[in-house]
Amino acid sequence: MAKVSKLSDEDVALTIVELYFEEIARFGLKRSLNLDAIINSYYYTLSRIEKKEKELGAVVKAVEFEEQKIVTETKAELI
Repeated sequence: MAKVSKLSDEDVALTIVELYFEEIARFGLKRSLNLDAIINSYYYTLSRIEKKEKELGAVVKAVEFEEQKIVTETKAELI
């Protein structure tokens, strides 16, 4: 079984930004990139990742709540 390591949010954000700018460079979509654009992209990506984890937690709680309701319902209530 393969060992899976969890990357930090910062590492994930950096990887996403690197991939994004590699694609831009490969296709020549933007001729010049400045440091501010790269830094802003990193922080934007990091904030989206952190927000997504919070949203995922809320979704998991809602699903667990609905599952508990289903477990306690009778067949008549389900129909």
